[in-house]
Amino acid sequence: MDANAYKKIIGEKVRTARRAHGISVEKLALMVGMNRNYLRNIEFGRANPTIDVLIKVADGLEVPVWELLTPNEDVGGR
Repeated sequence: MDANAYKKIIGEKVRTARRAHGISVEKLALMVGMNRNYLRNIEFGRANPTIDVLIKVADGLEVPVWELLTPNEDVGGR
């Protein structure tokens, strides 16, 4: 799986977790001290977030960071 596929998976997981918590992009961005457009770019797989950024997002969503990084069984045959 290439880097772009992983970025899309991470973005989908961030978006899914955010929605499950009933949090808007704007609110999550404020909670973690990040620009909302950057967060949107992460969710759409257009950004290349550092591990530090992913840790902030995971903490804001109250999920372990590994959950954002691990593809589901049905994605990419893993």
